Amino acid sequence: MENEKQLNFGKIRFWIIFILILIGIGMCIELGYIFYKTNWQETFAPSFCAVSEIVDCDGVALTPYALSMGVPNALWGLILYLVMLMLLFVDRIQAKFKNTIFDVFENPRSYIAFLGVLSFAISMVLAFISIFEINKICVLCFCTYFINLFIAITACTSKFFIKDILVTAIDFVKGAKKYFALFLIVSTAFVSTLWYLNDSVAFSPKLKQQKQQKEFYDMKSPNKYAIKGNILGDEKAKVIINVYSDYNCPFCKVVNTMLHKVAKEKKILVNEINFPIDNTCNQYIGNTMNGHESSCLYARYALAAKKQCAFWDIANILFNNLGKDPYNDKTIVKEIKNLRIKIDTDKFLKDTHSSEILEEVKADVEKTMSKSITATPTIEINGVIYVGAMPYDKLIERIDLAQKRTEN
Repeated sequence: MENEKQLNFGKIRFWIIFILILIGIGMCIELGYIFYKTNWQETFAPSFCAVSEIVDCDGVALTPYALSMGVPNALWGLILYLVMLMLLFVDRIQAKFKNTIFDVFENPRSYIAFLGVLSFAISMVLAFISIFEINKICVLCFCTYFINLFIAITACTSKFFIKDILVTAIDFVKGAKKYFALFLIVSTAFVSTLWYLNDSVAFSPKLKQQKQQKEFYDMKSPNKYAIKGNILGDEKAKVIINVYSDYNCPFCKVVNTMLHKVAKEKKILVNEINFPIDNTCNQYIGNTMNGHESSCLYARYALAAKKQCAFWDIANILFNNLGKDPYNDKTIVKEIKNLRIKIDTDKFLKDTHSSEILEEVKADVEKTMSKSITATPTIEINGVIYVGAMPYDKLIERIDLAQKRTEN
């Protein structure tokens, strides 16, 4: 015989909610699979709901909006439906486990209505983001949004859900007071877990990679990992990294920032090799690339600073000037004085325009060409050459591989 709580749902209402929950669970499992394959697999077959530029479940799953607080929305949805399913059968659970924490669930129908209307409200925010921010629609997601609404309407006990919201809030406070210690432990563990997942982006390697790259590509202020002097890393390191750069190359700036960060984490030694895309010192360049007219001068500035043990001081200044008016002798000296870099500026300028420094720049160019390197940035790790900027985690992976090879 059904007990009072089960009868509060009504048979038809009970079965409607039950079926809707099962449909919701099925959709969340499918959405979870789509999220997994798009975020964990390098290549994957398009989903059945990825049919155009607009209707594209795969595209939505690849955006940061596919997660909330570091957890995939599909998993949040699955948890929601499982909680609703538990509440639907809570009377039977209470009958089997008497005088336990399950006794706090006195009005399960109101709780389901509250969860339904709350999740629908959140769904409308996600729908707005999907349409106006991502410019893509996930059909399965939108189906779950309306399932949440239908569940809320079916479980509702009063107009506008006012009674359900109040009852849920009152019962929640009562339950939290009754099991305060357990509530505190669970809440702390829950918040800590969410903080970790949101910070680490552990559920999505691809989004984690994007987040890591964003730090380097969006860094507006000077390189926060910048070092001074001529040595970047450890002179005794067995992993030697040669980076072939042009100071007017945006991706070279990204790589430069990455390597400064890596040098604080790994035992490496980084050498900057000049390869200006500027035919005033690079005979292998047909025409100077637009925006690189000062590249040879910048290479000379850096090598001149090296004579006063300030190579990286000046190199970082040069990289940080990307997108601004190019430095000349007057403005670079002014910047050196503003930043209080301790070098003799008269000697610095004399060295910059000396034939000796010009020959050093040309020697760097020849060294680059001898290895058939023609593009910047190019990274050479213990003799293994990688062309172009790479994700930070890939850089770490390749440095670790080089370290293992030296140990073997």
